[in-house]
Amino acid sequence: MTAAENKETVRRMYEAMERGDRSVFGASVHPDYVWRFPGHYSWSGAFEGRETIQRDLLTPLFGLFQSEYKGKAINLIAEGDFVVAEVRGDVMTKRGERYHNEYCFIFRFKDGKIVEVIEYCDSDHIERVLGSYEDAVKALNNDAE
Repeated sequence: MTAAENKETVRRMYEAMERGDRSVFGASVHPDYVWRFPGHYSWSGAFEGRETIQRDLLTPLFGLFQSEYKGKAINLIAEGDFVVAEVRGDVMTKRGERYHNEYCFIFRFKDGKIVEVIEYCDSDHIERVLGSYEDAVKALNNDAE
């Protein structure tokens, strides 16, 4: 696929996310994709594979939210196999706090599918509003009991 086609895929993903629809994202990723959080905070690290990402990242994360997470792409830049997206996300947490963060996502494509996501954001805001990754996993486990 061309850089323009990859950019259009990301544009469609975020148009859907503005409506609270995450299904377009799911259809756009390769089953073995990797999601990386660079830095030195509790959410940092790499999650590998669709099932692992869903179970170990997205389920605990979205379990903290009271409403549908909405992400809006402000700017998209495409070059070769990469699309960079400046994004604003917004959601209410179950604790009644607004979680509004700004992101820079780097998406790497191969054969028309996203094979890598690198997420940069205000990590201090994540820790203050959402809490630590470990706390999110504990809360999810407590909800399941």
